[in-house]
Amino acid sequence: MQLGSEQPQIVLYLNTQTPSLPNNHHDLKGAELSHAILGNNNNNWRKVLTIFAKLCAPDEDWRRYLHQDLLLKQQINFKQHLVKSAKIHLVAGKANWQRFDTAPEEKSASNQKKWNFLAPNILFTPYPDYRQFPNSMIEECRAKIHQKLLKY
Repeated sequence: MQLGSEQPQIVLYLNTQTPSLPNNHHDLKGAELSHAILGNNNNNWRKVLTIFAKLCAPDEDWRRYLHQDLLLKQQINFKQHLVKSAKIHLVAGKANWQRFDTAPEEKSASNQKKWNFLAPNILFTPYPDYRQFPNSMIEECRAKIHQKLLKY
């Protein structure tokens, strides 16, 4: 399952249960989809969307980006394969790292609180929760992501 843009620049890969959505969720785009996720789910999904918006927003106004553009321009994906059209791949959470066999030695338990790029455009991150992925790390990752986007 995937949520958001069909042609994203950035994809967040999660190995978790999909959010609860209304029956017409396939008809929802961008802001409507973000609002449906926020309105139909617990605080976990608010954290996921907020951190994803902070990572992707083109400026400091991540709130506007979350409510208007996040899922219009980007994608959350629950599958085990990379979206070919995406420029940046964010593989989130230690349990998810093992599903993507890019470089298993780089994804050890000792690296759980860190993030790193493997290949030119794959970023392994903690799960998007503030205990694992604090604002200081979000800012560091955001800078790296936007630096990489400028190269494409």
